[in-house]
Amino acid sequence: MGQYYKAIKIDEPMEYVSPYDYNNGSKLMEHSYVGNNYVGTIMQLMTKGNNWHKKSIVWCGDYFNEENEEDYYHQVENNNKIKPSKTMTKIQQKKAILVNHTTKEYLMYSKLKSEKGWIINPLPLLTALGNGRGGGDYDGLNNNQIGTWARHILSIEFLVPKGYDEIELEFKETSRKFQTKILIIK
Repeated sequence: MGQYYKAIKIDEPMEYVSPYDYNNGSKLMEHSYVGNNYVGTIMQLMTKGNNWHKKSIVWCGDYFNEENEEDYYHQVENNNKIKPSKTMTKIQQKKAILVNHTTKEYLMYSKLKSEKGWIINPLPLLTALGNGRGGGDYDGLNNNQIGTWARHILSIEFLVPKGYDEIELEFKETSRKFQTKILIIK
């Protein structure tokens, strides 16, 4: 069964943005690409002068609620929803720099690789909680990096931060059709 995600600012006051308000599916890989208006809205919120700038962000799935796990998804279920109207265009997203102030690292969107015209957006993947527990989750290259920036202080910038280290990550999904065929053959 599919797992549903929403972007949540976990710093007080907690807030979330629903993918449904931007005509997107809520499964992780239904909206995790550069140029997507839902992710572009979150990126815009993370720029200087906005209320998610330098805040702790998670992309929490509704299956992330096991024992000893913070159930962010359901904590904001009935309140704290915001619906910003400003979003980053695909061109703006490609110029963005995702900055992790907790680890003092950054990732440049201009260096992300395209596959068949699509570029997987690292923001939802790096902050995802619950990946691998439902349909529509990410499965592919650098799977071990999924969620490693969850709960970290993040921002979107347009200038390289001084004293921070650049990281380069490539996300490339494994073909789900291929996996299905393998299962049928066995």
